[in-house]
Amino acid sequence: MKTNLFLRLSILSLTLTTVSANAQNVKTEIKSVTVYRNGAMVSRDGTLSVPKGNTTLYLNNLSTELDPNTLRVGIENHSVKILSVKHEIDVVDNEKAQKQNAANDKRVDLLKDSLSYYSAQLSILTSEEGLIGSNKNIGGQQNGVSTAELKAMTDFYKKELAEIAKKKIAINKRIKQCKDEMNRLLQEKQNSQKDLQRKESRVKIVLSSDVALTNVPVTLSYLIFSAKWEPFYEVRVDAANKPLDLVYGAHISQSSTEDWNGVKLTVSTGDPSVDNAAPEFDPMYLPPVRRTSTVKKWTPPVSRTVYGIVTDENYEPIPGVNVIESGTVNGTITDQDGKFNLEMKDINNKLEFTYIGYVTERVKPSENMQVSMTPDVSGLDEVVVVAYGMQSKEVAAPSPYAPAMRTNSVPETLKYKEPTKNVPLQLAQTQTTTEFKIDVPYTVPSDGKQYDVAMLTYHIDADYRFTCLPRSSKDVFLMADLKNFSQYPLLKGNAYIYLDNAYQGECEIAPDFAADTFSITIGRDKDIAVNRQAVKEFTSKKTIGSTVKVVKCYEITVKNNKNESVAVELTDQYPLPKYSDIKVELTDKGGAAVDSETGKLTWKLNLAAQEKKVLRFSYEVRYPKTYGFSVE
Repeated sequence: MKTNLFLRLSILSLTLTTVSANAQNVKTEIKSVTVYRNGAMVSRDGTLSVPKGNTTLYLNNLSTELDPNTLRVGIENHSVKILSVKHEIDVVDNEKAQKQNAANDKRVDLLKDSLSYYSAQLSILTSEEGLIGSNKNIGGQQNGVSTAELKAMTDFYKKELAEIAKKKIAINKRIKQCKDEMNRLLQEKQNSQKDLQRKESRVKIVLSSDVALTNVPVTLSYLIFSAKWEPFYEVRVDAANKPLDLVYGAHISQSSTEDWNGVKLTVSTGDPSVDNAAPEFDPMYLPPVRRTSTVKKWTPPVSRTVYGIVTDENYEPIPGVNVIESGTVNGTITDQDGKFNLEMKDINNKLEFTYIGYVTERVKPSENMQVSMTPDVSGLDEVVVVAYGMQSKEVAAPSPYAPAMRTNSVPETLKYKEPTKNVPLQLAQTQTTTEFKIDVPYTVPSDGKQYDVAMLTYHIDADYRFTCLPRSSKDVFLMADLKNFSQYPLLKGNAYIYLDNAYQGECEIAPDFAADTFSITIGRDKDIAVNRQAVKEFTSKKTIGSTVKVVKCYEITVKNNKNESVAVELTDQYPLPKYSDIKVELTDKGGAAVDSETGKLTWKLNLAAQEKKVLRFSYEVRYPKTYGFSVE
């Protein structure tokens, strides 16, 4: 019966050794790689020839970036025993680099000889110029020369000097070429000094066998941290009656000093750095938190970073609890130990703790929080289990927005739609990780560049709506509200938006921070025109004694230039007083829904084809003139 013999190493330092002459070198090949968010597990296979007795083998050509603490070696034969395993790194001469260096040295010597020759040629030509110049007194005649003789001598000087100048130009050009090449070679030599020697990574194993064996399978695996993957998404929306398509892909890169050629690739959301130590037993005391006799007044923490632990009614940690800063999309989820860490945008906001089957808790933040959640008994019957989580049985009413973009009728229970596999793969999930096991071979060179793998396409039910905030922008945006979004095993990453196969821009997918519904901006719609302007005849500013009175009136014009009806949500606002001596009154809400806590005005408009609507709202502000600010 075959047995697997695995030896886990705890080597804290690398040693420099040399291979003994009688050692056997074994070649292994990378067969599979599991890429984590930070790091990768590399698995190699090979075969051994094991003689009778003890023998030393070297598994060569491994990554110099491997972590020896994660090294595992396996021999699938019960007759072979592993006596020792040791990871080694040798510094050896790089013959290729040394040969190139020697060839460059010879070339530099030849260039130096050429420069000496060209310099001598220039000296000769300069001497010729001097010789010609010293013989300007033609024939030593004192009484002059004839016109014919003067012309003949002039032509002679011109021809000879021009020829000399031509030769000097050509020689100077060659001198420059030689100097440029010599400088390049000298620079290459300087840069290549670090390449004259290279590191070789290998594993030395000592085996013992009672019989001689051939073709013994050997497996080798190790972790490298010079590899990673990052999620990316493509959001594709078709104007037809279809769900939104979300393509889930991975940017993979590695610089492990070994290429992954045609390997079986697995992309994992796991973290290999998680401690593997078994937990120790500690007595459990009740209550877990000491209660004080006096109630302390709440004060915000000094830092914006808050942390703590979330437990159930039995004070057991709850993993996967959504922790959201109220009024924002800033948040996180608890880890497998129920712990969380979050940097808040505003420390005065509350934290919301939500988890399926438990009552939502809203508490003020502190630096070391202990939050205990209470089961929601009344809601247990209204929860159904789906493929990737839990959701309410209730079905939201169809959205009145964007009739042309409305999805198909929603069934009584929103069922999980199986994703489309963009490449042959198997999707495996545990409680804490998701693995995408790709069935086709992939090649990822060790060059640090990104290589893309589009893994799955999720078909997500979405409600579409048009929205505009004319105070900030006159553009109308098409929004998609993705329903039951928490059931998809996604990570935070950039998304590229496509509407009818036309690229619209980028957004961020942040599922860790999202509730059951997540909104994505699909793009601008130029067929809906919005304009906002102040109405001058109803806008004024007066000073009455020590008080300033400001009246503001705004008009919003919306026109649907489409040949079909649309629903548009417009949002505007009026200011809120920060201090008690500032008074603000909304004098005309213009038919808007008003949120007095935020000053938000909302209009939900149904516009027929080519229809235009005009909205007006106004407010009045009174404040002491000592403030000296302007009212928008």
